Amino acid sequence: MDGVTGLDVHTLGIIGLAVGIAIALSFSLMSLVLRGMAALHVWAAAFWLLTFAGLAQGYDENGSFLSAIIGSVLIALANAAMLIGIAMHLGHPLRWRGPALVIVLFLLIQVGFMVWPPSQPLESAVFGLKSIFWDGWMVFFLLRAPRELKAGSLFTALVFVIDALFYVARGLVSLHPEMESPELASLLTTSNYLFGILCTFLLSTGFTLMLSQRLVHDLRVAANVDGLTGLLNRTALLKAAAPVLQANREHTHAVLLFDLDHFKAINDRWGHAGGDAVLQHFTRTLREGGIPARALLSRYGGEEFLLLAPCTSANVAVTLAESLRALVERSPAHYAGEPIMFTTSVGVATGTGTHIQRLIDTADAALYQAKRTGRDRVEAMVSDPSAGDRVNEATSAASALT
Repeated sequence: MDGVTGLDVHTLGIIGLAVGIAIALSFSLMSLVLRGMAALHVWAAAFWLLTFAGLAQGYDENGSFLSAIIGSVLIALANAAMLIGIAMHLGHPLRWRGPALVIVLFLLIQVGFMVWPPSQPLESAVFGLKSIFWDGWMVFFLLRAPRELKAGSLFTALVFVIDALFYVARGLVSLHPEMESPELASLLTTSNYLFGILCTFLLSTGFTLMLSQRLVHDLRVAANVDGLTGLLNRTALLKAAAPVLQANREHTHAVLLFDLDHFKAINDRWGHAGGDAVLQHFTRTLREGGIPARALLSRYGGEEFLLLAPCTSANVAVTLAESLRALVERSPAHYAGEPIMFTTSVGVATGTGTHIQRLIDTADAALYQAKRTGRDRVEAMVSDPSAGDRVNEATSAASALT
């Protein structure tokens, strides 16, 4: 019976080692392809550490120095790496100092156990508490995952919860009066290996799911957001505008179309890097210029920017456009230690209904009029003829401010 049990444990150890190497290798290969995902590199290192820990321990429980110290340190480092990878992946800052202090603390306890051997129940309880502590710390971060990463994070958190419950159950069993019996000790050893293999596989699945969700989210963002300014692109703006206009179809809406004056001259003098600096500065200026909270701001194309202000009257729209135009005029961008003065022309369109493209076309016509009549000015037109008198009055009032 003892020989069979030893063979079973040895076989489980070999299987666990093979599984660990396969998972660590797969994560390492993925990290070579997905180089921009820092958490993936950390998780690959964590799985290698777990594999080396199993190898160092020799897949036995003979209490040797190699098993008790080196293996325990590698497992603690693997837990710390998983924790830091989770924090990085979810955008929660976490330095090595906290995990390092925990590693040192448990290492000191392990050394103390080598000098003053504890009872088996006490050693099992401390080992279980260490695992439960790491599991709880990781669950804490995973439960704070943003909505777009929630599913994968919840699955991984569930794996860590199951792991913690396993060690709670193991600790309770270790308190049983028959704990010293060879049969129970053999059963616990076998269950440790089986659960370790299963848990490693489930963790790799959870981390892979988290990585997949991150990739899908990043691709969606890349498809909807302008990489230089961080604003919505044209496609995303049109998609986001449709439900807003539909929900407020009886109200007047405004579209402000901005074009940076003589932008080609800026690129010719300062290079494209200087032009990019101007575009980024212009974006910050608009965002900080008091645009309505519900407004949608996008880079419509090249040096053109579009602002959709739902439920905004003609008077308010023109006043806002003039305010932003004047703010841009007196707020130069800075590049290579020098200011870059620039201005913007603005076309304003207002109207009711759900046809965003009609408003954009009207704003584009107004923008053309602003550029044709001297640039650095605001021109307004309307899609709804009944609002024409109000817009003309607002345009005259805005012109009087300049």
